[in-house]
This record gives sequence, C-alpha cells and structure tokens, in this order.
Amino acid sequence: MLVRAVFGPFITLYLEEKGLSAEQIGMVTGMNSFILIVSQPIWGIVSDKLGSNKKALMLCTISQAVFALSLLLVNEVFLIAIAFMLYTSVSSSDGPLMDTWALTSLKAAGDPNGMGRAKMWGCIGYSISSVVAGMFISRYSTSAIIPVFSGLLVGLALALAFVKDGGSPTKAATLKEMQLGRVLKDKRFVVFLAYVFVMQLAHRGNFTFFPLLIRQLGGDTALVGYASALMFLSEAVVMFLSKKLLKRLRPESLVMLSSLAFAFWHLLLSFSRTPVQVVLACLMDGPSFALFTIGTLYYMDSIAPPEIRTTYQTVAYAIYFGLSGIVGNMACGWVIEHLGYRPMYWTGIAVTLGATAVFYGYRRFMNSKKPQVSV
Repeated sequence: MLVRAVFGPFITLYLEEKGLSAEQIGMVTGMNSFILIVSQPIWGIVSDKLGSNKKALMLCTISQAVFALSLLLVNEVFLIAIAFMLYTSVSSSDGPLMDTWALTSLKAAGDPNGMGRAKMWGCIGYSISSVVAGMFISRYSTSAIIPVFSGLLVGLALALAFVKDGGSPTKAATLKEMQLGRVLKDKRFVVFLAYVFVMQLAHRGNFTFFPLLIRQLGGDTALVGYASALMFLSEAVVMFLSKKLLKRLRPESLVMLSSLAFAFWHLLLSFSRTPVQVVLACLMDGPSFALFTIGTLYYMDSIAPPEIRTTYQTVAYAIYFGLSGIVGNMACGWVIEHLGYRPMYWTGIAVTLGATAVFYGYRRFMNSKKPQVSV
C-alpha cells in the first residue's frame, strides 16, 4: 500500500499535465478499465493454477515497474491510453492477490476476521506515503515521481522473495479441477456483482475526478496528497473496527451500509465550494469504501469454493473496478465536461441508493421464499 500511494492518487493529475480534458481523461480511464476486466480473472486463474498468490504477486510487481516507466515515453492521447492499458494489465491485480493471500494466511493462523486490522496498517502507510508524494509532485511534477515509483516496486518484489508463502495453496490446481464455469453459474455471485457494478458507477467517477475538483477550486497538488491521506486514515479506523462489525453484521449488510456513506460523501462534495471542503469530505472514504471492501472480500470468500477463491475475488474486482470504471469514468467525464460537477454527484446519489434499494428488496423477497423451519 505504501508503494502504491506514491503514484496511484495522482494518475488523473498526470493525465491533466499531459494536456487531456476531463472528457478525454474519462475516455482513457474507461478504456483502461476494460483491460482491468480482462486481466483480473486471468491473474486469478494464474494464481490458482500456480497454487501461490506470492508468485503471482511478485510477477505482477516486477512487470508493473517496467510498464510504469513506459508512461514517461508517451504524449499523444492514443499512446497514453495504450501505455496505461499495459500498466493496468499488471498493476490491477496486486490488490485482490494480496487480499486473498492475507485472508488465507489469517485463516491458517486462526484469525479469520482479522483482515481489517491487517489492512489498517496498509492504509496508514498509504496515507503517509501519499502526503510525501504529494509534496514531491507539487515541487516537481507527476512525471518526476514515476522513476521513484518504479524503483520502489522493484524493491517490493525483492522483499516478497524473502516472505514465507504461508497460507497459500500448496498444490497447483489444473484447469479441469478448477471448473471455472461454476463462477458464472453461481446465482448469488452474479446477483451480487450486478448490484456492486451499479453501486460503484458513481464512486469510480468520483475517485477519478476529485483531484481535478481540488485543482478547479484553487487547490494544489499537495492538497491531493493530504486528501488521500485523510481517505486512508479514515479507512484505517474502519478497518480496525471491522472485526467487531463482522461479528454483528453479515458481509453483504456491510456493503449496503457503505452505499449510504457513499451517497452522503457525494452530497458533501456537491456542496463543496473550497478545496479544503473537498479534502475534509474525503474522510467519508472510511465509512464508504472501507466497509465496501471488507464486506465484498468476506462475502466472496464465504461463497467461493476453496480451490478457486482467488478467481472469485479477481472477477469481483474486475466488475466493481473495471466494468464500473469503464461506464462510470466515461459517463462522469462527459457530465463534468457538459454539465459540471454538481449534476454528476446528484446523479451518483440517485444511482447508488436506487441500486441498494433494489438489492435489499431482492434479498427480502428471496428470504421470504425460504421454507420456514417449524420448532
């Protein structure tokens, strides 16, 4: 997480430095999300086939370091899009690969609900790193941070070589044994993915464009770093509390609660008139995205067959980051370009709450159809 924060929060600003408009940024990030959809399941299959999240993660990290440097060599919109596609094809899977590895290791250690507290330290590292990177970029440029980012990735890959591959599967599964068709035949999986796809449309656009909103309101790049720090500190708090939350609520209930926080976050942004207000609104990232992440992670883990858990996680990630990113970024970029930021946030509130209402109604209907057990 600490390494990812060096460049991740500033990608939109990098595209703006290259001269792209909001609509072009939406198109580039949308096309980028298409690659995420394809690459996520592939990396999940590779990891399950190898029987090791660690090996797949090391390969992703080294490749990511190489492709990150290619971003320095492009200036045309088309070439920028191609470079980002290559970068995303190897960078997008490190999150679900790490999450699945960590969750499997925690289960082996007898602490199955401890994932939130493990991720809490990643959030703290992310917040510190994003502030330092923001100040560096404010003084120099986003391009200047890319070689630093690439070097840190190489260092991370080397460090992983010395980490014990505890908790990962020891026997590689064959494609026949994995029976990948089960993934798309799982009704619970498909319905949940449809819900999170719609729910995340507005958030993917919000996450892409909030740095530009800070700039438009008069803020500088350093403020983007501070905003990212607040986002991940708030996530750290929620991650710390997640162990208790999981004892009281089902994972899918956490996801539905997160939608209310997403809607409130968008409401705050729609009324923001200064860059500081945008930065403070980012405190809602914890109650929204942290709850969503934990809820989705544990729900996928609860319904997935053990031998293809990574595939379930990466397919889910591909939908709510990739497919939602394609539609959300392109739509939000168009709305910002033609109507402004406020209509984007208001539409996002309606879509997010509407999707949650439908999912909640569906669950109530399905539960009512279950046979009652007489006592």
